[in-house]
Amino acid sequence: MMRPKFRFKLNISRLFSNKKFAIAFSLILSFAIWLLVMINQNPVREQVFTDISANISIDNTAASDMGLGIVSDISSQKFTVTISGPNYVVSSLSSDDFVLSADISEVNSVGTHRLTIYGNRNSSKTGYTFKSISPAEIDVKFDYIDSKEFQLVPKLIGVSAEEGLVAETPVVSNNDQASITVKGPRAIIEKIASAGTYYEVNKTLSSTQTFDSQIVLYDENGDILYQYLPDGSILDGTGNVVVNNNLSLSFTSVKVTQPISKKATLPVKVAFSNLPSGMSADDIDYRVDHSTITVIGTPDVISGLSEVTLSPIDLTQISPSSDKFEVSAALNDGVRIFDSIETFTVTVDVSDYAESVFTISNIKCVGLSSEFKVKSDGTVKNVKICGPKSVISELTVSDLYAVADLTDKSAGSHTVPVIIRSDKYDNIWQFGSYSISVDIS
Repeated sequence: MMRPKFRFKLNISRLFSNKKFAIAFSLILSFAIWLLVMINQNPVREQVFTDISANISIDNTAASDMGLGIVSDISSQKFTVTISGPNYVVSSLSSDDFVLSADISEVNSVGTHRLTIYGNRNSSKTGYTFKSISPAEIDVKFDYIDSKEFQLVPKLIGVSAEEGLVAETPVVSNNDQASITVKGPRAIIEKIASAGTYYEVNKTLSSTQTFDSQIVLYDENGDILYQYLPDGSILDGTGNVVVNNNLSLSFTSVKVTQPISKKATLPVKVAFSNLPSGMSADDIDYRVDHSTITVIGTPDVISGLSEVTLSPIDLTQISPSSDKFEVSAALNDGVRIFDSIETFTVTVDVSDYAESVFTISNIKCVGLSSEFKVKSDGTVKNVKICGPKSVISELTVSDLYAVADLTDKSAGSHTVPVIIRSDKYDNIWQFGSYSISVDIS
């Protein structure tokens, strides 16, 4: 069987009678004609770009691996670049379409190296060449880049405090800025011996104030090398503006606080803890090696103080054979001791006290849930009881019992502390600490 033959015959007139095809064909033809004309009518031309900066990087180079860095002021060096290409290409270019750089692959030592500047495309635009770059070469200085950390020493000039107040040593407001790291050429870093802050206050203060200060770098003689002002500018030791000293600081702005405080000399009072119900701190005679102490702090807090209280002495540590204690002061926030005193020696007068030793078998357990039962070893041995001589002379073991608090205890074996009490006498106390073993089921 013979297959029918199909033939496709292009009807040009019918195709162009299609409006959509005619419009599309016209646009394509117009663009082709325009492109042909532009190519023929746009000869090669040159375009000059001025005031161009170079981007010279040492990343991933031998110089970088050696710890070298550029210490020349590359950013201030400007170049004139001449681009060559067809008019329709060159006329569309801007300085953002290319970058200038240099090859530093052979830089491997400290010193000044002459580098050749070359251009690279920085966009998708092509069809042009770099005809010339002026200057074609520049001298670039390289040095080892070091970093060093310095403690910031704050300095405020012309500070005085109102009568009755004290202007203390200024401090850096932010603890994270107590030290500063300076990074830069080794030749400059080696000249820096110390760092500090500086601000001229020149006024009398009635309260603590904070100031925006400049950062100052000093040499070994205490002379200023550089000053970093709060506005971001840099000055040298003579006050001249420095455009770039090739140093980088971990921060360039800092606040310094001038504390204004008040001093007061106050009596020292000793406190006691774990007192039995029949005793108060006033019943205990003592002497302290410093009966008064000078404190300093914020004016409002100091004005509200009438005495300085020491940290409490635990009465269970006092006995006729234990009467001397080293105690620190319990100070309010914002208050510290002005004198060079860290601890106070307190001697308790124990001449009217006596002690006696007992074995106590009367144990009372409290706080245990009713669903549990408790069993203990039954006695607390060698319990030393202290108190007035007249009481201790009459005290018997039947006057004493031990209390064990089993609150929150669960089933099992436990060792728990006990407190020795007496319902007959309210001015006696145990010396030391004691415990018993209990089984809870």
